[in-house]
Amino acid sequence: MKKNKTQKVPVDRVEAMPDVGLSKEQVDERVKKGHVNIATDPNKKTTGKIIAGNLFTFFNIVLFTIAAVFIAFTIYLTSIGRSDIVDKYFGFSKFIFLIPAIMNVAMGSYQEISSMKVIEKLRIVTGTKSKVVRGGEVKMVESEEIVLDDIVALSAGDQATADLIVLTGEVEVDESMLTGESDHIKKHAGDTILSGSSVIVGSARCRADKVGDDTYAAELTQKVKSTSGHKSELMSSIMSIIKVLTVCLLFVVVTATITLCVKIHATGSNAAIWNGLQLSLKDPVSWSLIFLTDGMFGIGMIPSGLVLTTSVALMVSIAGLTKKQTLIQELYSLENLSRVDVICLDKTGTLTDGTMSVSEVKAFIPEEEVKRHMRVLIGSAGERNATSEAIYQYYGAEENPQFKEAIPFSSANKYSGLVYNDGKKLLMGAPEYLLPESDERLSYVVERAEDGNRVIAVTLDGELIAFISIEDHIRETAADTLKFFRENGVTVKVISGDNPLTVSKIAQKCGIAYADRYISLAGVPLEDIPSIAENYTVFARVSPEQKEALVMALQAKKHKVAMTGDGVNDILALRRSDSSITFAKATEAAKSCSDVVLLDNDFSHLKDVVGEGRRVIGNTRKTAVLYLMKSIAVFILAFALIPFAKGQMWFSIENMYMLEAAVIGTGGFLLSLEPRRTPVQGSFFKFIISQSICAGALGAVSVLLPILLNAIPKALGYAAVISDDSVRPMMTVMLSISGIIVVLSMCIPFNRYRAIALTAVIGVAATLGLLLPSSYIGGATVGPSMLTFDKAAGQTVFDCQLAQEVFHPLRSQQVQSIVGNVNNFIVLRMFLYIAIPLFILLRFAAENYARKEFKDVRKGRAFRIGRRMILASGIVLILHAMLAFAEVITGTGSIVDQSQVTDPTSAVILNIFLALAHIIIGAIGYRLWMSPTKKMINVTFISGLILATLTLAPMTTTGMDITTSPTLMVIDNIVLIAIVAGYLIGCSIIMDNYQLGLLKPRKS
Repeated sequence: MKKNKTQKVPVDRVEAMPDVGLSKEQVDERVKKGHVNIATDPNKKTTGKIIAGNLFTFFNIVLFTIAAVFIAFTIYLTSIGRSDIVDKYFGFSKFIFLIPAIMNVAMGSYQEISSMKVIEKLRIVTGTKSKVVRGGEVKMVESEEIVLDDIVALSAGDQATADLIVLTGEVEVDESMLTGESDHIKKHAGDTILSGSSVIVGSARCRADKVGDDTYAAELTQKVKSTSGHKSELMSSIMSIIKVLTVCLLFVVVTATITLCVKIHATGSNAAIWNGLQLSLKDPVSWSLIFLTDGMFGIGMIPSGLVLTTSVALMVSIAGLTKKQTLIQELYSLENLSRVDVICLDKTGTLTDGTMSVSEVKAFIPEEEVKRHMRVLIGSAGERNATSEAIYQYYGAEENPQFKEAIPFSSANKYSGLVYNDGKKLLMGAPEYLLPESDERLSYVVERAEDGNRVIAVTLDGELIAFISIEDHIRETAADTLKFFRENGVTVKVISGDNPLTVSKIAQKCGIAYADRYISLAGVPLEDIPSIAENYTVFARVSPEQKEALVMALQAKKHKVAMTGDGVNDILALRRSDSSITFAKATEAAKSCSDVVLLDNDFSHLKDVVGEGRRVIGNTRKTAVLYLMKSIAVFILAFALIPFAKGQMWFSIENMYMLEAAVIGTGGFLLSLEPRRTPVQGSFFKFIISQSICAGALGAVSVLLPILLNAIPKALGYAAVISDDSVRPMMTVMLSISGIIVVLSMCIPFNRYRAIALTAVIGVAATLGLLLPSSYIGGATVGPSMLTFDKAAGQTVFDCQLAQEVFHPLRSQQVQSIVGNVNNFIVLRMFLYIAIPLFILLRFAAENYARKEFKDVRKGRAFRIGRRMILASGIVLILHAMLAFAEVITGTGSIVDQSQVTDPTSAVILNIFLALAHIIIGAIGYRLWMSPTKKMINVTFISGLILATLTLAPMTTTGMDITTSPTLMVIDNIVLIAIVAGYLIGCSIIMDNYQLGLLKPRKS
C-alpha cells in the first residue's frame, strides 16, 4: 500500500464486533481518508536526498570551491593580459582532481540507490504482518494495511503494530522495546497494548485505537525496525579521523598563506627564486600563486572517497548477500557480525531445521487412552509449534475438543495443557518440571537423551501417563557451518530450553568443540551466571532472562557476542547481543529486533555474512591507509618546506596525480575487492592511524629528499646531487615509489591476487608516466600551449608537444632526466634499498601494537625482530636481483664491473647467475618468515653463508678499489654487504630465541 500523502479527514469511529470486524466499505473509507497504519519515516532517503548526500559532503564542497577559485583566477588573469601565467600555472591538469570526486559521487549514488531498491523489496517481502478480522473472516495483511478501528487478532509471538485496546481474551506482553523493562505484563479486556509490544503468552482480539503517526510508539517502532542501535567502530573511527583532518586542513592553509606572504614580501623581487617571476603582495599574480598553493594543500589533505568507499563496499556486500537470501537490516550490521568471537546458537531451528518427529512413545496407561488425551490436547491449541506439530502428525487432533480452560505454554513453567470440564488437569512439558527429581522413571529421559532425543512428559492430575520421545532433524549444512566458525576463531555456545544431555548429543553430532561440557540452568540465579558463562559450551533449560544474562556475562569478558533466535523468548538476548540473527519463519517480534534475517531459514548463510564483513573491514583498513598516507604526507610537507626559499611552492598538484591514480586509485580499488575471511583483530582506529603515520612520513621524506639533495650541496658550495630541472620529476617519481612500497607491504604475505594487484599498480604508474611525462612525472601544468603547432611550417596536430609526449614518451625531457642521469638513478636505487626494509620493519611493529597481538611486549621481541629482518633482507635481495636483470638487458650491469672481467659474455653469465641465486636465497628468507620451523632456520642460515660467499668472492678475487671503482658498483656492493649482514643477523636471532610458543605462521 502506498503512503497516503493527503491530510487525514475525520471519520466516524466504529466499535466493530470482535468476531465480525469492519466491512469492506468501512475499510475503504478509512483508507481514502488517510487513517491507515503508515508512520512517517524521517530516516528514509529519496533518490534526490541520496544524490545530494553524496554530492554535498564537506570535502566535496571544499574541492568544488577550490575549482571555482581556480576558474575565477583564470578568468581574471586572462582579462588583465596575464595569459602566460594562466597557461603555465592554471592549465587543464589543475582540474584533474575533480574527476575522482565526480566519479565518487556518481558511483556512490548509483550503488546506494541500487542497494536501497534491492533491500527495500526484501523488506516488503519480509515485513511485519498482522491478522485482522474483516467481514467475519480472519485475514493476514501487511501491518501498514491496518486501518483505524480494525479488529486485530493477537497470539503468542505476534508484535502489536498499532495502539490496540483489548476486547476479548488475555495476553502477557513484553514492553521492553518501549520501556526497557523486561517484565511481562498481563493485559485484560479494556487494557491498552502499545505499538511495539510483543505477545509472550495467550491470545486476544483487539481494536486498533490509534494507527500510523498517531501511535504512542510510532517513532520508537520505526527505530526498532530499521536499526539495531549497535555502534559502528568502523564509521566512528573514520568520522573521528575526518574531524581531525578538517582542523588540520584549516591549520595547513593558514600556515601556507602566512608563510608565502612573508617570503614574497622578503624575497619577491628575486626572480631566481620564483621561477623567473618577480612577485609582490600588491600583484594579483602573487595572490593567484598563493591561492594555487593553498588549493594544492587542500586537495592533498582531503582523503577523497574514504567514507564513500567504505559505505559503498558495505552496501555492495549487503546487496550481494540479498541474492543469497540474507537480509541485512542495517548497513553496519555486517561489520558487527564480522567482529564476533562468540556465537550463541539456539538448538531448535539453528542446529536443527525446526522439524521434529515422534520417535517413540512409552505409555503408562493404555495407548488408546494416551491417544485420546493427546488428540484433545493438540486440538485445544490455537496454533501449533514444532513440538505439537510432530505430535499432531503422530496422533492427529480432535476437531471439537471439550475442555474448560486452556493453559498456554510458559517459558517459566516449561509446560502447556488444559483443564477438562470435570476439573482434571492435563499437562504436557519438560519431565524435570512435571515430575519430582526422585522419580526413577526419569532414567528413560536420560537414555533417550544419549541418542539425541528429547522427551516430553504427559501428566493427568499430576500422574504420569506417557513419555513421548521427540527427534530433531539436524540441518545438513550445520556441521560445515560450525566447522567454519571453529576454524575462524569463533567460539560456539548452544543455548536451549531442552534437556541438557539431549542438546549436548546433538551439538556433538554437529561437530561443536567441547560439546560434552553442558549444564542445566534450571534454578540457577542470574547472579551466578557470570561465573559459569565461559566454562560450559551447552546451556540447557534456559529462561529468557538467563539467555540475556549469559550474553551480558560474555560481553563483560570482552567478547563480541552474536545471538541467534526465532521466538519471543529470545528477544531479550537478541537485543542485548552485539549482533542478532533470526530466520524468516521467526516471530515478528524476533525479526523486528534482529540485525540479520535469513530469508530461507538456512543457517549456513552466516558463513557468507561473516566472510563479507571481514573482507570489507580488512580491506577498508588497507584502503584507508592509502587515502590517509597522502593527507599525512601533505600535512608534514606544509611545515617541512617552510625553511626553503620557495617554501610550499616547491610542491604542486601534479606531483600527486600519479600517487592518486596508480596507488590510491588502482591499489585501493583492487585491495578493497580482495577475497579474504581472516578474523578482524585489534582497534580499527589504532591500526589505520599507526600505519598511516608510517606511510605518510615515508611519502613526506620521498618529496623532501630531492629538494635536500639539491639545496644542501649548493649551500655548501658544491654541485647539486639532483639538478634544478630534475627536482620536480624526482619528487613525483619518489612519492609514487613510496606509495608502491606501502602497497607492497600490504601485499605481504603474498598470494596470487595480491601479486596481481601489486603488478597492476606498478603497471598503471609506468603507463601514466609514459603517457603524459610532463605532468605525471615532471609535475608540470598541461595547458593550451602543449596543443599548439606551426601549420605554416607544415606541422600537424601530431607535432604538438602533447602528441609527441604521448607517442614518443622516452624522448621527453622528464623521462630522460630520470633514466639518463646517473645521480638520479643512484638516488632512486638507494631510496628503494633503504625505504623498503625500514618501512617493513616499522609497519609490522605498528600493526602488532595496534592488534595487541603480544600482551607481553618484551616476550619474544627479539624473535619477532629477527623474522622481520629476514623478511626485509629477502625482499630487498629479490629487488636487487630484478634490477640486476634489467641492467644486464640494458647493458649497464653493475654487480661485476665490466672493466674487471675481460670477457663480456662471462660478465653477463655471472650477473645472471648471481641474480638467480639472490632470488632463490631471498625466497628462502621469505619462507622462513612465513613458517619459522627448525628445518627452515637451518636451511636459511646455510643460504646466508652461501650469500656471503657469493657477495665477498667477486670483491676479493677482482681486488676492487673503492676509490677508483664506479660509484654505482660501490653502492651495489655496500648494499649487498648490508643485506648479507641483515640476513645472517636475523637468522641468528631467530635461532637464539627459537620458541614453539612464538611460532605464528603467516596466512595469505
